[in-house]
This record gives sequence, C-alpha cells and structure tokens, in this order.
Amino acid sequence: MKKFLIGAVFGASTLWAQPVFMDAEWAKAFCEVWNNTPQLLNDLGANGSWKGVPERKLFLYRKDCGKDKKVQLTIKNENDKAMCVYGGWAKDERTGDDFLMYADTKRWMEMGRKEFGPMKAMMFGRLKFKGPKMVAMRNMGPFEAFLDAMDAVESDTSRCP
Repeated sequence: MKKFLIGAVFGASTLWAQPVFMDAEWAKAFCEVWNNTPQLLNDLGANGSWKGVPERKLFLYRKDCGKDKKVQLTIKNENDKAMCVYGGWAKDERTGDDFLMYADTKRWMEMGRKEFGPMKAMMFGRLKFKGPKMVAMRNMGPFEAFLDAMDAVESDTSRCP
C-alpha cells in the first residue's frame, strides 16, 4: 500500500508535517487512499451491496482519545464507484445506513499492519462496530481492505486529535 504524506511548501523550502492519526487532515488524506484502493472503489460500487444506497457515512474515532473527536468519511455512489467525497471532522448525524467504528489507537495500527482482519478484530473486541451488520458481512473483502489501509496515511499516533 502506498503511503501518503501531507506536505506544505513555504518559500524555497518544504516542511513535511504529519497529520495526527484520525484528525480532519488525516481523514481528508484517507479519502485519497480510499479512492485509490480498487477493492473499496469498485467492489462496493458496481458489484457491492452499497450500489442501491446513494450515500453512506463512516464515523471513526480512537477510543483512547474520546468519542468527541470523530472523523467522517462520506462515500457516494458515482458511476458505479464508491467514491470518498468528504473526509474531515464529523459534521453529520449517523443514520441507519451509516457505520460507526472505534478502537484504541494501538488496535487501529494492528489492523493497518494486517495483524487482525475484521472478523477477528470484532470477535475479540478490538474493534467496536455499529451499523448495518448484514451489509458489512456481505462486504468482508472491502471491509478488510479498509482496515488494512488504516496506516496508509503517515500520521502521528503519539497524540490525540
């Protein structure tokens, strides 16, 4: 998986700053990761059970940082592609078609390193999940690709958003 790093240019020098894991900047960069991950983009769009739902939102947070620091990913069905069109701080309320996922920072990183797949992470309580469970069960491949991408955006996990 390609790592994404956010950079800012000031004059002739470049200053590289990492977003804090699961802050608004991280979520925006993660949208780019989502849109460059074929299993998420294609398998949830044209082939997946998300096709009939025009929009779903994923709300994520680090349990050890508090649930008031949620980020939101808004996924829209555009031309049979599940496109991430918004990544940032949570701005909407969760509906019945949306998902909420939270875990301790350590657990998110373990999932990103593929130490735990979605089923094992949920069975052992490492990942808490709320949302349409049957939709999630029918999309285990993309769900696993989503968790595998957790560490794709280089970020600072040492502090909370």
